Amino acid sequence: MVHRTYGHLEQAELPVPVVQDDEVLIRVKAAGVDPGVYYRMMGVPYLVRMMGFGFTRPKQPVAGGDVAGVVEKVGAKVTRLKVGDEVFGTSEGSFAEFVVAKEGLLAHKPANVSWEQAAAVPTSATTALRGVKAAGPGKKALVVGAAGGVGTFLVQLHEGEVTAVCSGGKADLVRQLGAAHVVDYTTDDLGTGTYDVVYDVYGGRDISVLRRRLTPDGKLILLGGKPKGKVIGIGRTLRAMLLNPFIRQQIVMLFVFPTTQEFEELGERLADGTLVPALDRTFPLSETKEAIAHVMAGRAKGKSVITL
Repeated sequence: MVHRTYGHLEQAELPVPVVQDDEVLIRVKAAGVDPGVYYRMMGVPYLVRMMGFGFTRPKQPVAGGDVAGVVEKVGAKVTRLKVGDEVFGTSEGSFAEFVVAKEGLLAHKPANVSWEQAAAVPTSATTALRGVKAAGPGKKALVVGAAGGVGTFLVQLHEGEVTAVCSGGKADLVRQLGAAHVVDYTTDDLGTGTYDVVYDVYGGRDISVLRRRLTPDGKLILLGGKPKGKVIGIGRTLRAMLLNPFIRQQIVMLFVFPTTQEFEELGERLADGTLVPALDRTFPLSETKEAIAHVMAGRAKGKSVITL
């Protein structure tokens, strides 16, 4: 699935990518869909373009980021992986039959985990894992956006009591994943309690609104959300950074670039069943646009995945 210009996605035939010394060639079995794919495809906010993705047009013409598949070829300097290994991780251009990936951004897929489950993990679960480590164990937490990709992993990974904020139609899912309480934001917004930690995945509420749900010494952890504006898109994060030195509560802003070590840690949790990806729907490669639209509309319960 190719985007040669920002905002346009189409199916096309391209040569199999060339493998560099520190890379492997993967035959893709499944690829995860997350909001980051949409923003890179659209090139908005413009900060995305300034981060090296291409100012006037995408540097990487093939869309996609999270991947699970089989190693077909290895570069001269690759030592940890071999042909035939089943792996999962991140690589630009995963919405394709073949993709090249850095050895340092891949981990072995557990044998008892499906391709779809493995592809759902890399970006979303790593983001949740970073958030949980920033929060610390034993905390009473509120997860805003609990039924999405990152949120469903947060509910499982947080080491303490979790109250999940989602629509009423997704309440059963987050309860099954371990949420002790559910707040339906369509009728009660964020509820009335206070929490040691508030994880904000959704990103649609003002910092002051979220802080009211915190204890005096609580932590607000910002894990993403919909950017506002076409230029920078992170105005809320910048305001939080300016506010932080002047308040007793702590605001933590996370910008996550996953690592192999985190994938390996998550792989262990997948293998022993303590982490189970919540899969919403799978889409064939030809329906990638529909998959992205499904995620961006907020209809997904957990993760959506492209299968090949």
